[in-house]
Amino acid sequence: GPESRGNYNAWYREAHQQEVQLADLTLGEVRALQARLVRRNGGSAVGRYQIIDDTLDGLIARMGLSGREHFTPALQDRMAMHLAREAGLDAWLAGALSDERFAARLARVWAGLPGDHQGRSVYAGIQGNRAAIGWRTLVAALRRIRSDIIRR
Repeated sequence: GPESRGNYNAWYREAHQQEVQLADLTLGEVRALQARLVRRNGGSAVGRYQIIDDTLDGLIARMGLSGREHFTPALQDRMAMHLAREAGLDAWLAGALSDERFAARLARVWAGLPGDHQGRSVYAGIQGNRAAIGWRTLVAALRRIRSDIIRR
């Protein structure tokens, strides 16, 4: 949310973009779009979760994708969950990883999240990256999420 405003069609510096429906593009076509975005805007982040080109390449490999899949909201959600799991989602849900530690790990994945109580992005100063929400807001949101899951 902090970077894309929840828009599955967002891309770098255009959170409200709707001209191009990313779900109509294959992953290979998204990679070509990312290359154009880097030349035009200076960044490659696309979709609701603002996945950059190198991260997308890694996800395609780690998730066993061919590149012919469409960049649908469902696939974007799967990719985000894959990244969250790599950051320790399962350990966090089990209580083996604190909210603060999980928040710090997520901040290494998403530049719009603060990396610690100082509220700065881990990637602050790189291509204009900055935390778009505060540390306390992030940790409180994680606490609410885990609490909601436990109650179910």
